[in-house]
Amino acid sequence: FDSLTAVELRNRLNTATGLRLSATLVFDYPSPTVLARHLLAELTAANATDGVGTDRPALPAAGTATAVDEPIAIVAMSCRFPGGVRTPEELWQLLEHGTDAMAAFPADRGWDIEELYEPGSQTPGKIHAREGGFLYDAGDFDPGFFGISPREALAMDPQQR
Repeated sequence: FDSLTAVELRNRLNTATGLRLSATLVFDYPSPTVLARHLLAELTAANATDGVGTDRPALPAAGTATAVDEPIAIVAMSCRFPGGVRTPEELWQLLEHGTDAMAAFPADRGWDIEELYEPGSQTPGKIHAREGGFLYDAGDFDPGFFGISPREALAMDPQQR
């Protein structure tokens, strides 16, 4: 999650539960299980003190399945990793076959490799390798998709993008 999607999830959970949840919810409860336990505890406490007639959904009756008892359904996954990996299946194949994902430095980053390269160097600003794990299409970042202005995207640290 980035901060935008974390807040969007929090807003949806606020609506679904009627609880007032913090903006740092997914960072405070970083796994689905931990988050579900927290929500269940909050709902239990809220229902115990509020009684009937609240805007919150009622807790399930004893003996019925709750979200904690149900399996998690992953409906989509996406990724990009060095070595041209664009799907979870490709990542698994890369790992399974022990493929080396190291490659030459990208030409579109403005790095003067000959100037930066210093074998065995410990000097800040110098590199001691001619290869690395890179996403070659990182420059194709779509700032609008993430609600970031093009100007802000240019000013951002590429690692933040």
